Amino acid sequence: MTKKVLAAFDKCKDSLAASELCKLTQKTLESRVGQYSVDIVPLSDGGEGFVEILTTVVSGELLPFSAADSLGKKKEILVGVCELNNLPLLAKDFLKLPDEGKIGIIEMASIVGLADLSVEERNAWKTCSKGVGEALAFCASLELDAILLGIGGSSTNDMGVGALKSLGLEPIDSTGQIISFPSPETWSSVSTIQTAGMTSLPPLTIACDVRNPLLGPMGATHQFGKQKGLDFDARDCMEGEMEKMLGVMGAMFPDVAISAKAEGSGAAGGIGFGLGLAYKVNFVPGFDLISSWCNLTSKIRNCEILITGEGRFDQTSMQGKAPFELIRQAHQLGKKTYVFAGSVEEETKKICEREYPNLEIYEFGNRGLTLEENLANASSHLISTLNKVMFPR
Repeated sequence: MTKKVLAAFDKCKDSLAASELCKLTQKTLESRVGQYSVDIVPLSDGGEGFVEILTTVVSGELLPFSAADSLGKKKEILVGVCELNNLPLLAKDFLKLPDEGKIGIIEMASIVGLADLSVEERNAWKTCSKGVGEALAFCASLELDAILLGIGGSSTNDMGVGALKSLGLEPIDSTGQIISFPSPETWSSVSTIQTAGMTSLPPLTIACDVRNPLLGPMGATHQFGKQKGLDFDARDCMEGEMEKMLGVMGAMFPDVAISAKAEGSGAAGGIGFGLGLAYKVNFVPGFDLISSWCNLTSKIRNCEILITGEGRFDQTSMQGKAPFELIRQAHQLGKKTYVFAGSVEEETKKICEREYPNLEIYEFGNRGLTLEENLANASSHLISTLNKVMFPR
């Protein structure tokens, strides 16, 4: 009898997209006729793949748009536009959307993504979220009824000042000149800001799984600055410049101090914090969003086997990442579950397999190869591991 499988993968960073992992699994399992029937749901927590995944699921339209990348160079991106009457009722209820109208979908990672920069180019003093604001302004020009912004995978640490600049905020230096690209290295020149010409936005929802505040040891700079090119000594200096900039912004936005302490204000370099000063912003967990958007709980209930995975399965996976949330749901529904990850932390594997008896976790990377070799050969490694596990001799 054919077994119903749900394949729901997150991405393998710098290697395979979530959709590629799902399609490879589907093709491999269905290659032997009659054994498995595979439904696929690519996952995104708000980072890479966010626009394409959500837009495709509800037969939306992908619109090309030119926006500034994190260093100010123009690049082509895609913005999703979806009819609200095509969204599942669960998603509309979760996002508090009307029954009719349109929603725009923007992916921060596609505009100012960390993955777009070489290691040498990563420098949070020079990167800026200006392009994200350009995409938001573009959506506003389409007269949409709502905007959904995914903010994972960014290379910026500018508190959303760049995005606000594109939406009409004017950072002005002591000579009265407007600073056109307000990356953090320019902040010492900012003496005042003006907000009279700010663009109006429809209701804005931000998908984000990071709960860190803006400042402090658990804040944006100290927790995520290293990957964005800030060495340890530079982080204290950056934090100091952020505090000074907050003082300047406080003249126009009196809730600055309170907002900086809010849960999630440190996500993606603080862009949600900045946008939340000027607009009414609703933060939602990325997994809960995609679960409601794709009817994931119903799909798990209707399958016999769940297959999920990501690039690396470790302790951080257990902190709200999509594959782990799927494991928990599948356990509650009594479903057999497999995790296939490029690399697996042994202690996390032991903990999870002990807590969830119907779970098996497999590493498809080859520890005898370099990271670069594993990334280049991820497809063949996944196919080989799937065949060994799902078609035992």
